[in-house]
Amino acid sequence: MKSPLVREVAYRLLLVEADTELSQALAQVLSEQGWQVTCACNRAEALKILGDTPRFDLLLVAQELPDGEGVQLVENLVLPPEPEQRTPILLLAEQEDPQLLKRCFDLGINDYLVKPINPLLIGLKARDLTNKLRLADRVIQQKQELEKLLDASNREAEMASYVFYNNLLDHVSDTIHGFNRYINASSDFCGDLVLSKNSPSGSTFILHADAMGHGLSATMTLLPLVDVFHSMVSKGYALPMIVREMNRKLHFRLPPDRFVAASVVELDVLHEQVSIWNGGMPPVYYLDSEGRVINSYPSNHMALGILDNLSFESNVERFHLVGEGGLFGCSDGLTDQVNAQGESYGNQRLLKSLEGAPRHSLMGTLVADLKEFSGVPYFDDDLSLFYVYFPELIYFQDQKYQLQGNQAHKLGIAPFIWELTLSGQQMGEQEIPALCNDYLQDMGFPQPFCQRAFTVISELSSNAIEHGLLKLKSSLKEDPEGFAEYYVLREQRLRKLTHEDQLRVRLQWQVTAERSRLFIEVEQSGEGFDFNQVMQQPREELAGRGLLLIRKLSTELMFKKQGRLAVATLE
Repeated sequence: MKSPLVREVAYRLLLVEADTELSQALAQVLSEQGWQVTCACNRAEALKILGDTPRFDLLLVAQELPDGEGVQLVENLVLPPEPEQRTPILLLAEQEDPQLLKRCFDLGINDYLVKPINPLLIGLKARDLTNKLRLADRVIQQKQELEKLLDASNREAEMASYVFYNNLLDHVSDTIHGFNRYINASSDFCGDLVLSKNSPSGSTFILHADAMGHGLSATMTLLPLVDVFHSMVSKGYALPMIVREMNRKLHFRLPPDRFVAASVVELDVLHEQVSIWNGGMPPVYYLDSEGRVINSYPSNHMALGILDNLSFESNVERFHLVGEGGLFGCSDGLTDQVNAQGESYGNQRLLKSLEGAPRHSLMGTLVADLKEFSGVPYFDDDLSLFYVYFPELIYFQDQKYQLQGNQAHKLGIAPFIWELTLSGQQMGEQEIPALCNDYLQDMGFPQPFCQRAFTVISELSSNAIEHGLLKLKSSLKEDPEGFAEYYVLREQRLRKLTHEDQLRVRLQWQVTAERSRLFIEVEQSGEGFDFNQVMQQPREELAGRGLLLIRKLSTELMFKKQGRLAVATLE
């Protein structure tokens, strides 16, 4: 029997527009995209429909209506106090108006669009706005469903675990080429978790977590972790900031006797770098093409949720990402599993099993070996494994970054200029690329374009801060010890910046009849550099690789003001 909580109707949309021709065009496009569209031509009709219909998934409201303004219609609505439960609203206006924009912001209207409107773009933007609302609905629905199933039979509990855990993975984790995972619960609910997600920077993030305890209580402990991972990776935050926020949230929400062991990995193909943070998990192994261990990365930190924010350490270990081998991680459910004689599976047996195991069946080979060793049908603890095969990951990442010519002119986004200036220690406290990425996504740019822009902004702003303002030398990062020294110096010098030290980021979207371009300007008040000299360095020199990457992703790259101002063009 299907749960009454699950709605199987199409997305419901109320379109309030006096222009009959435009209303019909939008309704047709939206209907073709799966929307159930209800139309109204004025405020009075819209209010009557809203009173008769329990809930719409999206309101698309024109500002200019025969009997008043669209924002007045919104003002008359009774909205839930929680932002995540409010119906998303898009406002369509004839022209830009700063005062209207402020009213929209105060009312919680999600977006403000200026006519003429591309119906297809509206459909895509509309579906994107409903995702958060649907995700919140799903969490509430699953929570209610779980509460009903707690007192049910074991079969019902197993079904609830399947629905809960698999939906969690499906809606938060991305499909990554070259990445495989295996999870096995020792009870109805699982306290282990393996998630993968792509960042706007082009990096791939992996979260591997093992919550203290077993069953439902351990699974519920993972929810704040998943929320932080999903939101912060999506916005392009750096790995240290992500694990710090995970720890802060768990430390605040969990009882004192609860914690979550976790390892977080960032695979940055563009910069050919792997970063690892390990808190309380077994070692993460860097394997060669034959499965032999090149290096291991044991836990150097406390598990998440134990230390307060001041005591917590978020520094990571890094190594050079090459086109062979891969990365393997497991929970202690593998190594701690015992057999009938009381012997543990252990690290030595694990390393022996990894060596020579077929890459495409690595998970199955290890699990089969563990079952044979233990001689039991069910393992003692939750078990989770992951493996990333570098050649496949790199190949598909490179394919994604092949430039496909000038497609930006088809976006239909009106010209704009957006500028941000930061002073002093603000530069170390703000994730500049993430702020820019949020803005570009809100303006309607597609994800591939935003990802290119994010990477360019990240490289230019990092170069401006670290080399122009902080006077750090890239040569420090040529070996692992230098990496650590580099980031220690970075933190020390960031704290010494004054209000006279400034960074300016300017985004200008220019539209002409022939083409559309995004100009990215990054200017810093510190020292300049000889651009030509840097670009003449060998490909292997780390100091020039960021600039080479920007040149690859940009149509044009220029430096002015003795290197203090960088201008990149994206088409």
